Amino acid sequence: MELYCMREWWVDNVGQNLLKGVDGDADNPIRLTDVFIHDFLRRIPAARESFNRLFPTLLPEERERLTPIAESATFVQPDHKEVEDEFQRRQNTAGIHTTGPRGGGRFGGNVG
Repeated sequence: MELYCMREWWVDNVGQNLLKGVDGDADNPIRLTDVFIHDFLRRIPAARESFNRLFPTLLPEERERLTPIAESATFVQPDHKEVEDEFQRRQNTAGIHTTGPRGGGRFGGNVG
């Protein structure tokens, strides 16, 4: 028998749902700020999917707090030009090895 256990994106290592919490409630404090939740929902598809699964399990007060955040956090696809530019920048700044008698040239034989 295969045991399948799916771990939710918003649940930490000790099993605490980081979406839970109500502002001003000492018995149910906010675990993760609205800014972080908004940012993760915008950038990380797995966070959005997990949010959609966990949202119905939250208390009405928690859903009331999170609804405007979720509605304003539309997923933003990464700009592919920026991704490619960042990759090229990393390749161009990787460093050049210039040690050795020929300054990093070929070993043996005549150079040039």
